[in-house]
Amino acid sequence: MVAIFAHEDRAAFKTCRRAWDLGARTRRNLEPSAVSPPFDTDRVVRDALAVYYFPGMWDWSPAVVVPLVFQALDQAVARESARLGPDRMDNFSAVTEGARRLLQAYIDWAPPVERVAPVLIEVDFQADVPDPDRPDLGLFTPDGTNVRYEGRIDLLGVDEFDAYWIVRHRLVREWTPTDLLLRDEESLAACWAWEQFYIGMEIAGTVHNELRLPSRDGLGAPGPDPSGPPNTGRGWVAEHEASGGGRSVPQHRRLYARSKQPDALERVRHDTGPWFRRTWIRRTRDEVTAAGRQLASDSRQLFAPDGAVYPSPSPAACRRCPFESPCQALYEGRAREAEAILATSYQARPPAPLVEGRLGGVTWSTGRGAAPPRFADPAS
Repeated sequence: MVAIFAHEDRAAFKTCRRAWDLGARTRRNLEPSAVSPPFDTDRVVRDALAVYYFPGMWDWSPAVVVPLVFQALDQAVARESARLGPDRMDNFSAVTEGARRLLQAYIDWAPPVERVAPVLIEVDFQADVPDPDRPDLGLFTPDGTNVRYEGRIDLLGVDEFDAYWIVRHRLVREWTPTDLLLRDEESLAACWAWEQFYIGMEIAGTVHNELRLPSRDGLGAPGPDPSGPPNTGRGWVAEHEASGGGRSVPQHRRLYARSKQPDALERVRHDTGPWFRRTWIRRTRDEVTAAGRQLASDSRQLFAPDGAVYPSPSPAACRRCPFESPCQALYEGRAREAEAILATSYQARPPAPLVEGRLGGVTWSTGRGAAPPRFADPAS
């Protein structure tokens, strides 16, 4: 058996253990039953970007690729419309048009700053978590269950120096401060976990690709920039360049290609436009190793059978917490009333939806160099 957790569970545990205890999939797994989910603009845009960065089409002409990107966008919006129902989509055309204009502006802006060729898109990974005290052994729960960390990478790319980068696409209202990106726990954990998942591959750093929404409702979008360079290509790192075996193979076999260091190593680099910013952060070996140690330490606390569950109130967290009502009842000593609220106003969270397969993506069983190390069971 395997106990699997993701960044969302870890973040909830470290933010407020009471909310984590009520909502995490490994705990009570509850969610409000009457709250309608919002329109997932972030997911819609990332679906379209997954087609734009599809490895097999990276060397194709934009004239061929761009219509496919907008087709993917329309399909993603249609899926959201079907999920929410017609009553929730009175601004359907505005959402679609806003997303189209945002993507078109991005397609016009991106080519001059593209410095990686895509290798894999929307790729899932899982990594066995080591015991913090015995890194050569895996972490197990008291009942003998192996603890494993899982996640998803928006894009895995390789640059002209044969170095690999993990790329994250995010819609934002304002640029994320650089110091927060440097300490981005999810991205650092992904660097460590990917190197366990794909043995022999070293991650050079993370790329934070931010698309800024121009209005608070997310429906506006910039128009084309007439002063920008003409969009005549996809980027200046070719997909089929003969470097270490080629860059276009979905089941990547470039483990024997050693990366070449550039003449000047920049720790942080920004490529910034009016609506888009790409932040390159080169990660050190010490950073990645420390991220793995911290993940192991957090995992042991997360699965500790005698771990204390308590609230951690803060204005920012409590305002958006879905468990405010039962938590307030518990604060006032009304435990039975809190359980009644949970029974009548909350429901078990459904299983995570299966994501439709996509060429250029990968799952546990394919497209990897080797399985993660199989730690010894300390009980055996």
